[in-house]
Amino acid sequence: MNTPQHTQGLREQKKRLTRQQLSNTATELFIQHGFDNVTIADIAAAAGVSKMTVFNYFPRKEELYFDRIDEIHQLLQQAFDRHPGLAPVAVFSALVQELMSQQHPLVRMDRRVAAFWQGVHASPSLQAYALEQFALLTQALGAVISSRLQRPDRDPLAQLIASIVLNGWRIAFSDALRLQQDQPADAVREHFLALLERSFHAASAAAQDTPYA
Repeated sequence: MNTPQHTQGLREQKKRLTRQQLSNTATELFIQHGFDNVTIADIAAAAGVSKMTVFNYFPRKEELYFDRIDEIHQLLQQAFDRHPGLAPVAVFSALVQELMSQQHPLVRMDRRVAAFWQGVHASPSLQAYALEQFALLTQALGAVISSRLQRPDRDPLAQLIASIVLNGWRIAFSDALRLQQDQPADAVREHFLALLERSFHAASAAAQDTPYA
């Protein structure tokens, strides 16, 4: 007989699988037809579920495109948890090295990733959603940094450091994606890391003579 915990575990696993199936189906449709040309009804039909099922997992169509936002929030929080003895700027530097060694999607530069961002640039609604989520991520990271140093949630220096680091990451990654079309992978990687290191230096300069750096 299944225990309540076992039944709950199976239910959660089924939810995760369904969510991933919906995301995968939507991604393929977006790649084939473009985000703005695909409807929730199209996704539901392709996945063999109802429109309500799709909305239960993804209240907004944009969430199907950016389906890893929660993972990014968790990844940043976990980086601080793994490095309790490091200053915030140093945590970011350590995180980059860890992600590069894992070939994590957040630092992977290839044609599929480039196509993903080309899809964003082609859709005003995706551009607006990306900006919205980036602002929320910056705010959340600022709160993580503030908490680390036992400062108020809206500490301005923590928000400034979060903004410098995340914008530096965004710019470095975007430029590296541009180069990957005709440059060797090693050169692209070094370019990305060099730009990112400059953003860390900028954050450290902003945090000079404080425990943030």
